[in-house]
Amino acid sequence: MLAELAAQVRAGQLAPVDLVREALERIARHNPVLNAAVMLRADAAIVEALQSPRRGVLAGIPVLVKDTMAVAGMRCTHGGHPLWADAPPDTRDDPAVARLRAAGAIIIGRTNAPSFGHTGLTTSPLYGTTRNPWNPEHTPGGSSGGAAAALAAGMVPLATSSDGGGSTRSPASMCGLVGYKPTLGLFGRGTPLGSVCVGTPGTMNATVADALLEARVLAGPSAGDIAAQAPGAVVLEPGLPRRVLACSSLRGRADPAITAAFDRMCTQIERNLNLPVALIDTPFPPTLLPDFERLYDVETAHTLAPFREHWPTFEPSLRQVCENGLHTPLFEYVGALRRRHEYAALLSNLLGDDTVLVTPVRNRLAARLDGSAAQANAAALQAEVEGITNTMDFNMTGTPALSVPMGLDPNGVPFGLQIAAPRWRDGLAFGLAQAIEQIAPWPLVAPGYTPFSLS
Repeated sequence: MLAELAAQVRAGQLAPVDLVREALERIARHNPVLNAAVMLRADAAIVEALQSPRRGVLAGIPVLVKDTMAVAGMRCTHGGHPLWADAPPDTRDDPAVARLRAAGAIIIGRTNAPSFGHTGLTTSPLYGTTRNPWNPEHTPGGSSGGAAAALAAGMVPLATSSDGGGSTRSPASMCGLVGYKPTLGLFGRGTPLGSVCVGTPGTMNATVADALLEARVLAGPSAGDIAAQAPGAVVLEPGLPRRVLACSSLRGRADPAITAAFDRMCTQIERNLNLPVALIDTPFPPTLLPDFERLYDVETAHTLAPFREHWPTFEPSLRQVCENGLHTPLFEYVGALRRRHEYAALLSNLLGDDTVLVTPVRNRLAARLDGSAAQANAAALQAEVEGITNTMDFNMTGTPALSVPMGLDPNGVPFGLQIAAPRWRDGLAFGLAQAIEQIAPWPLVAPGYTPFSLS
């Protein structure tokens, strides 16, 4: 979709201003129900579209930016947090936003996110709750749930995401999209907030081709990011792995509907792609999830330490994260940092340079949106602590992981298959994803919506 739209813009067949106006009209039509977009810069975007030079691989493409990323001239409330409700506009773009602009994209607004992206739901004190286009009674996941809902409803062809523990892959899986977390350091990061060690920008798209195009735009180091990979160090070119390892859950037991779809997908991979699939138990020790929580909690608390006097006013789930981080002993934090190397080595030895590991993205079905936003976030945080997702492991190891649609639950909400590849071999995840897209294609948008185009 992205390549085709941009090619028509460059050829003079489509006007950027028409694409921007189409996106704004779709947002006006669908957002009252879904609450995916929370801030728009409609007038400025139209002016930029009229002045667009129609160059770049994303020429004229309208994009929504997650409300945790800096956009020059726009306020960032860090996921609808009241402390930043009246913050001054940012003076510079996040590296990911700057690269999208340089490729010709036009920023039209922001998407909803939970405060500091701290839970797997998308509900914020300032902006309320985002709903899933596949079933508005259920969550689109989080923390990039606003982006996922906007894409699954066809509001925009492009929306940014980030992934500190599954925040791209989980909402992508719950909205029938492709979600990609790269090898840590492939995408340059700005001044880190929250998950310093494990977080990265991601990509979330309707197709594998769109995800690969956005990944190529975002790839490259940024100043000050000590995890940055040298240009060319990460192979993005798609290629099939030599074999596939399959684990039905990295912890706990998955819902029977997810397990049944996972078994069917493994059979399709083996029969239709002629790839050997070997079933394995979880390769990670039980210490990994508590170690992830230590790192995440401490780094979030450190980010918000200058505002400690306001912690009592935070929503209970975010306050819990901060208090946990504040009271984590230094030796436990350093121990978790050290054990990251053990987890990464374990996975590297398991995968070598030609094998991928597939799992379900999540073990539970999408949550129903009942009760208050505060109750929902607290419940979501507790569920994550209990290990309902299989995503944090690959943030800890720094390895690439990609989600593709795998099936629908009894409520009509999608769930996804996760493909984890060796570090620096992201192309193996893309290669298998492309092959799955051919043998088990998925719709570009949720039922009742239309893929983004000029109508």
